[in-house]
Amino acid sequence: MFAGWTVDDFAAMEAPGLAARMELIRARIQPKFIQLAEHFEPWLSAQLGMPIHTHVAKHARRTVNPPESTWVAFSSDPRGYKKHPHFQIGLFASHVFAVFGYIDEGVEKGQFGARVAEASGEVYAKLPGDFVVIEDHTSPDFTSVRELGEDGLRRIAERLAAVKKAEMLLGRTASRGEAVQMSGDEFVRFVEQTFTTACSLYELARPMAQK
Repeated sequence: MFAGWTVDDFAAMEAPGLAARMELIRARIQPKFIQLAEHFEPWLSAQLGMPIHTHVAKHARRTVNPPESTWVAFSSDPRGYKKHPHFQIGLFASHVFAVFGYIDEGVEKGQFGARVAEASGEVYAKLPGDFVVIEDHTSPDFTSVRELGEDGLRRIAERLAAVKKAEMLLGRTASRGEAVQMSGDEFVRFVEQTFTTACSLYELARPMAQK
């Protein structure tokens, strides 16, 4: 059972230095990711009708700068998630997020971007008003889907299809203050609601995910 987020969890993402921050991430945050994974790995597998696997971010490539965010990802590949369409739950010092999409290393993200662009009206219509789009998973910045509008959503999808380093993640965020006020069960429901919509978007990526 997920214990919920605390002020100390967010403070861990402000610890100075790589070693100190990673120590706190491993001690405080990753155990909570495992709690969430115990629920969401089987939940997503059931929703999608296919095996889904858990990947906790290790930040192994970092040698100097501490990560600004950390996350747990879920994908159809037991070996990794970065090349595939995937779901993420994670946090910055400022907010938590639950999202679905492709990051820059996605192998077939161009096909997904083209499909979203082609069906942008249908995709936009099914997204709740509090959904956001993230174009850089390493940045805390995000844009409201309603602020973007259908044309803005289509442009981001077209960029995903055309630009090698482009990213597109869709989902919801909750501020630090909102997150610490949620019980563990309330946060799980928040993510379930988000991923229920995201699972319908997964259908646009399913042929690539099953390769």
